[in-house]
This record gives sequence, structure tokens and C-alpha cells, in this order.
Amino acid sequence: MVARHRKNFLPTFIINIIFWLSWFYVIFKIPPDFQQQLTISNQQLTIPVAFIFFFLTFSLSLTLTFAFLFSNTRRGFFFSLFICGILFLCLIKQAHLLNLVLLGGILGFLEIYFSKTH
Repeated sequence: MVARHRKNFLPTFIINIIFWLSWFYVIFKIPPDFQQQLTISNQQLTIPVAFIFFFLTFSLSLTLTFAFLFSNTRRGFFFSLFICGILFLCLIKQAHLLNLVLLGGILGFLEIYFSKTH
């Protein structure tokens, strides 16, 4: 008889709830125009910190949610990367049909590649 690997979903579920709560905190408490000045050598760089926090917490929460739904961490990561990529393309006003098809094709190719080598 083959031994089955039992995954413990409770810690993943708790971490996922924490990520979703942190995403809601970013949505409701951090203003979208919040920017941070970063000085490297003599260069001044303005980074929109709100966007970075938004995409970081959103991608982590979506990754764990879809990994739980698909029972596959890699597919959950690729699907959340696809959704965050669509949102980023909408943010920079480049969400055209061709770009969405290319993004889906690249992530679909990566999924097929990693499923064949695994």
C-alpha cells in the first residue's frame, strides 16, 4: 500500500487569512498617492509604496487561495501571477487583448514546461 502524503491545511489557511487582512489594510488605510523618496548615490528615485504593498499582499493572498483551490501551489502561483499581471497592465493602461493573450500564453507555456519536467 502506498503511503499518502497528508498536507496540513490549517497553517496555510491561517497565513492566507493574515495575507487577506493585510491586503484589506493596504486598501483601506494606505492612501494611493503615498510615495517614498529613495536616494541611491546622487540619484533621487520616487517609489509608489502603496502600489508595491498592494501587489505584494494581493499576489501572496491570491497565490495561497488558488493553491488551496487547485491543490497545486505552482498552478495557484501562475494563476495569481496572471491576475496581478492583468491588474498591472490595467494600471499602466496597456491591457489590450494582444498583451493579455501574450501574458496568458507565456504563463500557460511555463505551466506546461514545469508539468512536463516534474
